[in-house]
Amino acid sequence: MSDTPRTDKAWKTTHSVYEFTVEMKRMERELNEANKTISLQHELMTTAEKRGVDKAKEELNEANQHIKRLEEAGDAMMSEPCEYTFEQWIKAKEKKP
Repeated sequence: MSDTPRTDKAWKTTHSVYEFTVEMKRMERELNEANKTISLQHELMTTAEKRGVDKAKEELNEANQHIKRLEEAGDAMMSEPCEYTFEQWIKAKEKKP
């Protein structure tokens, strides 16, 4: 089996060098468009992966801040005298204060 079946077919089915040249130019334009599409798809995938990682880091940072606020509020509620009011505890439990 040939590694250039389309070229082989064009060679066999064209009747002149001109027709063969026209067909080769058409295939080259098609190849260039396919390469552009692949390049754009790769760029989009890379961007999406990066945005996914950045978003995950952001969410992890927010979760860590939330845990820290809860720990601080819990520690304050356990101390004497209690520095936190019930409203402050509710605010500490919120995802974004």
